Amino acid sequence: MIINKVCDTVWIGVRHRMGRIRGFAWAESCGMTPETTTETASGSSTTKKRRWPLIGALGAVGAGALGFFTSCSSMSKATLQAELAALPKNVQMGAVERLPMTVDLGDGPEELELVYYKAGTPNPDSLPVVLIHGTPSTLYSWSEVIHGKSPEADDDRPEWQGLAETHEVYAIEVIGHGIAPGSAQPYSFEKCARYIGAALEALELDAVFMVGTSYGGEFVWRAALNEPERIQGIVLLDSSGIERREEDWLSEEEVMRDFWLADYGYLLNSKDRINAALEPHFENGAVPLNRVDEFHLVCENKENWKAMIDLVRDEQGKRAAELAELEARALLVWGADDLAYPADYYATRFDALIPDSEVYVLEGIGHYPHDDRTKEVLAEMRRFFTR
Repeated sequence: MIINKVCDTVWIGVRHRMGRIRGFAWAESCGMTPETTTETASGSSTTKKRRWPLIGALGAVGAGALGFFTSCSSMSKATLQAELAALPKNVQMGAVERLPMTVDLGDGPEELELVYYKAGTPNPDSLPVVLIHGTPSTLYSWSEVIHGKSPEADDDRPEWQGLAETHEVYAIEVIGHGIAPGSAQPYSFEKCARYIGAALEALELDAVFMVGTSYGGEFVWRAALNEPERIQGIVLLDSSGIERREEDWLSEEEVMRDFWLADYGYLLNSKDRINAALEPHFENGAVPLNRVDEFHLVCENKENWKAMIDLVRDEQGKRAAELAELEARALLVWGADDLAYPADYYATRFDALIPDSEVYVLEGIGHYPHDDRTKEVLAEMRRFFTR
């Protein structure tokens, strides 16, 4: 999962800038603040913690760091849309569409604007296909899946036929991601799943197949539990949702969950950090065209960043047991070398829990099989959709 490495590198930058403050705060929480010894009138001695270093540090945060953080603005969604649309790999996409919709994310109905992309034509042998990106990401991440390999790409991946050549395809921008307007703080997997359900209703899609990658996979299978009559089949690409084993939690994830300054990591975003984070997740470290640019742009917006942090803190496998009640059939596509969700554990457990499921594992592939082996993954998806 890209968020792990991105936040690790961002955390290094935060640590360098705020190291002394972090040191005081963490020492305090661990009972390691400086101590003084005072002799009482009876001759005995008492020991107490000296609180002033922490107080001074917090004062420094309030007067200096927070002032700096709040004075810096993030990239606007309008600018983000223009930048994403202009990336060479995304030029083959047409204009995105917008639609007002009513959605209940858990606190009552509210009016929001849906951003989506539609391509292709109805296939009499298949339902429409709805694509759901991961975190942090955007509907633009599906451009080559929808339309085929970009003419600008100079890598050795084979050419393939885009999904829109054979199916009616929708790509949805989930709230808190990409160019989606509005806010749903604090973000949760369930809110994102409800948002997707409302999007299907707004688009008047009564029966669909859905595809989700990484965190987007969990958005999808939760939505399928919520909308069993509407979502007939799901494809999960290296999905989250099974409770993580203790040994699979990375140190940077713990920082993201527990350290409040992680909320401001977008201020330290850079292409170099994104590239270093992505390389281990792709075959031979070869990151395809514009993926670094895309992730970098998405992380320039503070709402997108906050959604990512909130979702990391919400990843607890809360509804995994309900997968046994899933009515939709499922195709589980996994990279054998996924560092975030090892296939031999997580894909196996999804398969054991879901009543009607099948697993397709790609050897030598990491967390992004649909980017590394697009042609092969699309072939499996087409087979599943027309089964």
